[in-house]
Amino acid sequence: MNPICFRRFLFLGLSTALLFFPACARTQPKTPRVFSIELKVDFGPAQKSSHSEKLFIEEGTTPKEAVSQVFPVLSGKSCCSFREVFEINGVAVDPLKKRWWICLVNGNKKDTSPHLTQLKAGDVVEWNYIQDT
Repeated sequence: MNPICFRRFLFLGLSTALLFFPACARTQPKTPRVFSIELKVDFGPAQKSSHSEKLFIEEGTTPKEAVSQVFPVLSGKSCCSFREVFEINGVAVDPLKKRWWICLVNGNKKDTSPHLTQLKAGDVVEWNYIQDT
């Protein structure tokens, strides 16, 4: 096949494919699903006002990402991992005073990882600043 015929054949073939498969030609990026959760932050012994609000988040958001949409959050190693929440809105963990941030999703602390748990529509996320005795 000579080069000119080959180019025409290739052009006609690609044009036909684009007509029959328009989705291939114009794919749109998938927009993430957005839903609401309830976010509660209790500053406990830090004596700051508690905060509660309905928050709209994208699918795949974690509790740590959700609270960071409302307050500045610092990460750091307070116990086991550098991904831990070290400070929320200027209130930092204090191992000497045994003060820590804990996170609950729907009242459950045991199965909640602040940086791994993916939230679902209607979840209640609670961040509590506590003092161990």
